[in-house]
Amino acid sequence: MESRLFQSFFSMYVRIMMNNTTAETSYIPFRPIPMHEINYVEQKRCNETIFPKGYPQDGGLYCNATFDDWMCWDYTPAGETVYQLCPIDFDTAMNPDGFAEKKCMEDGTWLRHHVSGRVWTNYTECINTEAENSVMMVYISGYALSIILLIICMVIFASFRQLKCTRVTIHQHLFLSFILAGMFWIIYYTQIPMNRQNMEDNSIWCICLHVVTQYLTICNYCWMFCEGFYLHTLIVLAFTKEKKLLWISIIIGWVFPTVPTVFYLGFRATSVFENSKCWLHKSSLMWFIIGPVVVSLIVNLLFLVNILRILVSKLRAFNTNESHQNRRAVRAVLILIPLLGLQYLVIPFRPDHDPQAMHIFKLISAFLTSYQGVFVAVIFCFFNGEVITVMKRKWNQIRNSNYNPTSDNRRRSTCNTTAITNWDDSSVVKNDKNSRIKAQGIREAGSLFGKFVLQVIDNSAPIAKT
Repeated sequence: MESRLFQSFFSMYVRIMMNNTTAETSYIPFRPIPMHEINYVEQKRCNETIFPKGYPQDGGLYCNATFDDWMCWDYTPAGETVYQLCPIDFDTAMNPDGFAEKKCMEDGTWLRHHVSGRVWTNYTECINTEAENSVMMVYISGYALSIILLIICMVIFASFRQLKCTRVTIHQHLFLSFILAGMFWIIYYTQIPMNRQNMEDNSIWCICLHVVTQYLTICNYCWMFCEGFYLHTLIVLAFTKEKKLLWISIIIGWVFPTVPTVFYLGFRATSVFENSKCWLHKSSLMWFIIGPVVVSLIVNLLFLVNILRILVSKLRAFNTNESHQNRRAVRAVLILIPLLGLQYLVIPFRPDHDPQAMHIFKLISAFLTSYQGVFVAVIFCFFNGEVITVMKRKWNQIRNSNYNPTSDNRRRSTCNTTAITNWDDSSVVKNDKNSRIKAQGIREAGSLFGKFVLQVIDNSAPIAKT
């Protein structure tokens, strides 16, 4: 799923931008397609029905029959231009009403592009620009809004000492990865594909921009994994040192992504077929990037299932009614899904052979991908009870002009206080001899994981009721 999602994202925007240039293109529509992307069905037809006919023997001058990786072109008289319906069966982004064209020159050779010098086919009319532009607008708007909201969240977390702790630090790293990835994707898509000369030159700076963008994408998903890893570890292992988990998370989130990125860079830079057009085209080497992403999502799903299992078992231990248990479990899942990146489970299948369904798929993919940062910012910052509390307190202090630094210094960080809200029977907790349970409420800033996530803690740890 992730592979096709990223591949469709890569090719889609390039097609849009290339359609804004002149009608002539030196690629189809934006590059010579690598061997793994060839339309083998059309190639087979070409080999079986066109090539065996041989060069016409009527004494005329013809361009040779050829296969351009997408479509087969018959022998064509010199000076003529031939047309074929767009190959919609090969790519659902194609316009079913458009025509691809190929021109045979007077000297019996296919026309070459004036910049690249390569034989080219004009697939400009084959691109459904209206549909693709609508998808791109979702991407750009989502990334931009996510960046703005997440920057505000970072400022809030950094401004209040009550919100400083290990778990919030992990949230800040995740937010930073969202911000950096979103910024570089916007820069990458709005700068590189729009400049045909940069793609033709295959310059070092555009390749570096591509590689950095892929690295930040892996970092973003690795930090989603770190969120799941951290929460799951705190729930399962009662005596875990949080500082140790933080350093492990930093290594996984920022250092590990360099490994697949370096492999991707090395193999693609030395490949004859892959090292072209600023690496905009799809490639099987993208699995170096997509592989860690898929693994992080799968492991986070397993984390979520186990967290939910523990949550339900503890709720049952409290003898709450079944409907109450179900509501809390469902709300916990809904809170954690955007944090762990599991919203992609909504679209597990790609409708490759239905253009209308494919457009809907792309819109949903664009929304889930680009607006994930918005959901994370809203749920874990703007709608978080502790954040709201400290913001109100600060506002009241400013308004009343009675801010007292001494009392504020004595105020213990809420990250170090276990708050249980909406739980009235504290004796239930006391009667659990094997473990202590804390239900992290809206006011619990330490994890900001939501009020329905349960954590198993040490028997000797105090539990404060607020």
